[in-house]
Amino acid sequence: MITKTKLVKRIFSSLLTAALAVPMTALTAHATGEAFFYPPKNPVMTDQQFEVSVTFSADSEIGSVQANIAYDDSVIEFVSSDNASGGGGVLTVNGFPDTPSSEVDLSFTFKGLSAGNANISLQSCQIYSPDSELIGSPTAYCVITVGGDKVETKTETETTTTTEKTTTTTTTATKTAPSNGIPDKGVLTALTVDNGELSPAFAYNVYNYTVNVDNSVTNVEIEGTTASPSDYIWYTGTSECQVGENVRTITVTDVDGNAATYTVTIIRAAGGDEQQTQTVQKKDSSDTSSAVSKNANVMDQYKKMLNTALAIVLIVLVIALVVIIIWIRGKIKGGKKDK
Repeated sequence: MITKTKLVKRIFSSLLTAALAVPMTALTAHATGEAFFYPPKNPVMTDQQFEVSVTFSADSEIGSVQANIAYDDSVIEFVSSDNASGGGGVLTVNGFPDTPSSEVDLSFTFKGLSAGNANISLQSCQIYSPDSELIGSPTAYCVITVGGDKVETKTETETTTTTEKTTTTTTTATKTAPSNGIPDKGVLTALTVDNGELSPAFAYNVYNYTVNVDNSVTNVEIEGTTASPSDYIWYTGTSECQVGENVRTITVTDVDGNAATYTVTIIRAAGGDEQQTQTVQKKDSSDTSSAVSKNANVMDQYKKMLNTALAIVLIVLVIALVVIIIWIRGKIKGGKKDK
């Protein structure tokens, strides 16, 4: 025969198990994934091989990573990688952790072809759990500067044929500081956006800007021009724009290690549900990778709604538990009084 004390314990154990399952479900719903490029710190020379690594991370264990990497094959050339194949400007990436981990590090070897800046971007990225559940679809990109760290030298040789001496004259062209007052390294000399306008107008010594765009604008590309070809430029943030504020940064570092960071806050206006749906459909037909990112954002909204509902269930369970305990205690006390 089950006593009242054992009955209380069983009810308490069942309610506690159900309550603990709620936050565990909420934690699973919040799994996210990120990706970061790590290019060379300094410009590379033509015909020089260099490595670019990518770190994929998540707040849970990663099972596999699938993605495409696009690069400018007129400036750099893909050489090799244990986790990628392809060429001609696009690589197909398949990566797996060596041991159970929430991070996956992949490396790629490239070679400089010609002087210039080469964009490398992560596209159609999908991070999966060991159970093949989608964790996240991050985007990332970086810029490689090739052939920028050269000093041009002009040599003129004049030889006098005599029996006693040969005279050689050498002239070396040196860099001079510009006369317009702008530093010759470590800053941007231009900053452009392909949608909207910078506010205030660009100046090399102004580091914070705002760009307002309509709700129909879902992608804003930013491009900076450095004062010196030897400057290293680093972008953070994604070109995808959500409704509200989207923060992007551009950091310029010179050969001496001095850095300047410019911040651009892109504000996308809110719009009606119909207008947003049409924008998503139009973007889906033109850019598959953007569609994956947008679907992930919609899933995040559903997850937030789910977590709210689960929190309400948890509160109801706790209240029910307290009421049952009070009721059973009253019954126990009443039974003792009857005796």
